Amino acid sequence: MDAELFRKVVPSECLGSTWGKRKKPSKEHLAPTVRATIDHFRRVASLVVTTCFGDPSMMAQDRVRVVERWIQVAQVLPAGAR
Repeated sequence: MDAELFRKVVPSECLGSTWGKRKKPSKEHLAPTVRATIDHFRRVASLVVTTCFGDPSMMAQDRVRVVERWIQVAQVLPAGAR
């Protein structure tokens, strides 16, 4: 999914800080491909954090196993998807 989003990024959206202006009123439509990439990254990061720290009853060794699993997932991803 990451690789597909990166392929869709329009280079002109990265120039002149266009993507940085996307939160200003009436500028929400700017840099949609960059916005999609950022939103996807935030969702994935949130998923990782939630699975590692979302359950207060998890013991430290359980958290270690979850982090190790995420590392394994990242290692098997195709190079173009990282």
